[in-house]
Amino acid sequence: MSALAYLGCVGLITALGVGLAMQLRPPFGHAVRQFVGLETEPRANTDSFYAVRVAPLLDSRCAGCHGARMQKAQLRLDSFAGLMRGSRHGAVIEPGRIKDSELFTRISLPASDDKAMPPSGKTPLTADEMTVIRLWIAAGASGVQRVVAGAPSPVREIKLPEVDPRAVQKQRAPLAAAVTRLQSRFPGVIDYESRSSANLEIHAALNGPAFGDAELAALLPLKDRIVWADFSGTAITDASASALAAMTSLRTLRLSNTKVTDTTIRALAPLKALRSITTAGTGAREVALAALRQRGLAVYGGGDAQ
Repeated sequence: MSALAYLGCVGLITALGVGLAMQLRPPFGHAVRQFVGLETEPRANTDSFYAVRVAPLLDSRCAGCHGARMQKAQLRLDSFAGLMRGSRHGAVIEPGRIKDSELFTRISLPASDDKAMPPSGKTPLTADEMTVIRLWIAAGASGVQRVVAGAPSPVREIKLPEVDPRAVQKQRAPLAAAVTRLQSRFPGVIDYESRSSANLEIHAALNGPAFGDAELAALLPLKDRIVWADFSGTAITDASASALAAMTSLRTLRLSNTKVTDTTIRALAPLKALRSITTAGTGAREVALAALRQRGLAVYGGGDAQ
């Protein structure tokens, strides 16, 4: 066999192989046709409904199994081109035809179904998210169209900040022993402001008249970390004025129905972090509260002008 004939056979076999692969694997077929210029790669505008509303859903729910790192069934859903190219079994989107679109069929299946997408154990799409995809397909699955009528308004996802337990423990360490000891003495009264904070809240109102000046003085080891305190209905008096004034981080203070007077109110003047104070049912007069009001503090109740 001549070299020319041999090369011809090789070329024919190669062409037949590529043709068969293109038939059996549609994504490969699309890629080949796009490579040789027989087909234009589908693209989406950055301001299109697809890019703004559909793509983020596919990225968060589907790209883990159908993205750059993994392509189950040779399907990629991390790009408009990949989505429209389909899987090895064929197209997954049929523009304008929801019932014929395999993607929508899969995301609509109950989680218990083996063919459901995303698979069991992963976060499924919400009803509104499925509606967004359904309406987009029904409107023609465009990569250009900017608005799809009837689509639910986007819901802003709330992400809680990650907490580093070691960093929080380090922040709390200097007062950890004192906090534990005082929490044992006053159950339910002392708590951290949040799971990621070393700041403290005091809920002394829970103890009512059983909590007085001596008990408040016992909290002084924690004074620099107390940011919120409720002493309403307790037995504290002006004898606690200096202890309250020592809580330099205090932002909110509740003194309703206690025996404090103008003496305590004046002692609070240096507290730069203080933002609100409640004084209903106390002996505090407006003449003393006026200075706090002038600083922009929210003063609730109390005072002869109330």
